[in-house]
Amino acid sequence: MDVSQKRLMSILSVFILFTSIIGPHFLNSLISLFPLLFIVGMFFKLRNPIFLTVFLALLFQWLQINIKLIYGSLTNSTLDVQFSFHKDDEFIYQANYISNIGLIFFSIGIYLPLKKRFANFDILKEISFDYDPKKVLRNYILFSLGISFLLAFRNSLPGINTIVTAFSKLKWGLLVLTFVYCNFFNESKKVLYFVLVLEVFIGFTGYFSGFKDIILIVVIALLSLQNQLESKTILKFSVIFLFVLSFGVFWTAIKKDYREYLSGGERSQRVVVDKSDAISEFFNQASEFSLEDVGFATEALLDRVSYIEFFSIVLRNVPQYIPYERGEIIKESTFFYFKPRIFFPEKAVVDDSDHTNKYTRLELWDNGKASHSIGFMTDAYIDFGVYGMMVLLMFLGVVFGWSMNFLLIKSPNMFWGVLFIVPFYFLLSVYSFNMMKVMGNFITYIIPILLIRKIMFKIFNKYFLR
Repeated sequence: MDVSQKRLMSILSVFILFTSIIGPHFLNSLISLFPLLFIVGMFFKLRNPIFLTVFLALLFQWLQINIKLIYGSLTNSTLDVQFSFHKDDEFIYQANYISNIGLIFFSIGIYLPLKKRFANFDILKEISFDYDPKKVLRNYILFSLGISFLLAFRNSLPGINTIVTAFSKLKWGLLVLTFVYCNFFNESKKVLYFVLVLEVFIGFTGYFSGFKDIILIVVIALLSLQNQLESKTILKFSVIFLFVLSFGVFWTAIKKDYREYLSGGERSQRVVVDKSDAISEFFNQASEFSLEDVGFATEALLDRVSYIEFFSIVLRNVPQYIPYERGEIIKESTFFYFKPRIFFPEKAVVDDSDHTNKYTRLELWDNGKASHSIGFMTDAYIDFGVYGMMVLLMFLGVVFGWSMNFLLIKSPNMFWGVLFIVPFYFLLSVYSFNMMKVMGNFITYIIPILLIRKIMFKIFNKYFLR
């Protein structure tokens, strides 16, 4: 364990212990510290985008499990008071600590296949001087434009939706490499920052607020360039965190009305206005934002991030009223994506809310604007109970970790290895996703990439070289 890890673990331990003592839920707050220390101890590796990708993904899962514990400690409010929508007071704390233990098992599973080869990976020592930063940046811009075009028409071209979706995730690996190369060689940085700012602005014009993804990937890139976690570094990332948090509150305040405008008032998740009108409306709503909106937006953001309430309801229902599924959910989630609809026309349409309603006995409806996922740890519990779910979560972690390891050792070089691995952030930050989506995202990424990685290298590698 290096100095940076020890320093971060010390800071987090002091903060969590302090909030545990002053808050109304000491035991759960104390339990929440253990998965956090596990995640930092295993995956917080500066200059290692492979482990940093996993670190940030698991850290987001930890926040989804524990963010209301922290908020409750700071405001002296218990969990049963904080949840605004769906809760089961008797089981809410149980859902919290079971999820924290599950996160430990999942994290260990990911770590085991990767630790031997890549725990000490250093991108600045492995960086290849054969690649030209200007060409890497140019190809990132071209790739972003091309992917935006393909994603706009993917549903119009039968049979390519899966491959386009998988291919589009590579943008995030290329972004990390572009950021690292431009900064390491001190070339084209102004152009890079201009492009990133432009992309963030354009991200506001989409229904799913794509600007968040860019910020998260840039954080991975920034950490990949740091030598030590010094005071200046901590201060810099603290400022970034506070900015992102403040912006998250602001975005939550305007999101509902803004999305209503983007969809033209329709019950859909489709943007029907052009980008210039979308940006104009964004600034219009931003000008109307006031301090009165902050309190409401903060609570709404907490509700949006936190995701243990469905688990608490399921703990009451399963197995008392609904029996354990004994593996049916994970089996169906895995084989579903190996049955092309053209050969299996009877294959059911995935509906997150139907699945959630079945085990929570709530009556949640999408109305075309949102879906309600039960969470993959909840699905693991429904399949096998508390003890069995830990085995399943660790096994899933091993599958993800082994797949990352396989892609890395089979890549032509580390440039392409990082390119393929960074998208795993979106495959691992999935606490709120149904098991069906977790397995679907994984399978529909890993299989196409395994099939086309050698072809991609042969066709495109020459365009990055000096």
